[in-house]
Amino acid sequence: MRYVFLLNLLLFSSYLLAAPSRVIALSWEATEYLLTLGITPLAVADRHDYQQWVIAPALPPTVLDAGSRLEPNLERIYALKPELIIINPALASMQTNLERIAPTLLLDSFKTEHDNAQAAEQLQRQLALRLGREKEHDLFLQKKEARLKALRQKILQRYGQSPPEICMVRFASPTTFWAYGENSMPEAAMNALGLKNACPQPRTTWGTRLRKVPDLAQLHSSALLLTIAPFAREAELIRSPLWQALPVVQRKQVRSVAPVWTNGGLYSTIRLAETMTDAITERQ
Repeated sequence: MRYVFLLNLLLFSSYLLAAPSRVIALSWEATEYLLTLGITPLAVADRHDYQQWVIAPALPPTVLDAGSRLEPNLERIYALKPELIIINPALASMQTNLERIAPTLLLDSFKTEHDNAQAAEQLQRQLALRLGREKEHDLFLQKKEARLKALRQKILQRYGQSPPEICMVRFASPTTFWAYGENSMPEAAMNALGLKNACPQPRTTWGTRLRKVPDLAQLHSSALLLTIAPFAREAELIRSPLWQALPVVQRKQVRSVAPVWTNGGLYSTIRLAETMTDAITERQ
């Protein structure tokens, strides 16, 4: 028994020693997973854009840029001597080249065949095991459930059992927008809050579908429209007769919300839930 105990202790110690600490994330969901687990990556892809579109978890100033999410800078990555590189399917064709630099882990977060919200938890746990951060992952899950419970209570206090349906969108142009439906992270946040999606969409890989602005005329009279920043052509949209003619605009039931990432992991789901709750409970 003593021998078995010592052997298990040795294996466990070896596992901790083997956990990589120099990690590069070449997708934003991987960046989010690492920061959520308390790990500061050496570098991330599209660092500047992350700070504009994703924002949180915040990137420490020491994090470097690794090139773009579609064309990472291999020379810079090699020079940083990482112990682990994390990618998503967009870089699957480069995995062999990246493996020559360091072990490369592909995390497939978004697929039509699985529940993306459930997959996010499974992938974050997988990464926590790889990096020796199981305690941090479990603690995060506890905080996540506590936060969602508090948000549900806030909605209950404001609306009782009859909260408004919401339609969350991100504009692609003054005439088109991305709607979020089945298998999207925004709808997962709605479900966690007990809210109903006012603009449901068929299931897709990312849970998104590109729609035209006139489609928003179909929103029923009590629905709220939440528009996600940033949108560089917002002024052009607001001036357009197409937008001004929408019943939801004329009823003044549009809320512009702060930037929040819709294709992230568990952390982004909480931020989406917070954004939704703030938008529908603040007095206008």
